[in-house]
Amino acid sequence: MLMLYLYVLQNQWLVIALCVGAALVLLTALTYQALWLPRGVEKQSETIKVRGPASFLRWLRSFMPWVIILLFGVCIAFTLFAVTQNHAIPPNW
Repeated sequence: MLMLYLYVLQNQWLVIALCVGAALVLLTALTYQALWLPRGVEKQSETIKVRGPASFLRWLRSFMPWVIILLFGVCIAFTLFAVTQNHAIPPNW
């Protein structure tokens, strides 16, 4: 496990490039999908008013697949977990 950790640290630019590339592909796919929505869906999405977490999730589900919402939630949870686990460990420089 330590070897994998060192390998990732040595090639941080590669990991960052892969993450940025994946984000750009996701952004392109979502933008492309939104460009070809029929006009009726646009009118329906404008009627949804965001007034809290429940209505925000309803609005988000109106144009974004649940798998991507779940992926974002897992990423946020993992980030918070990793930060809380590593907050007391100083970097080894």
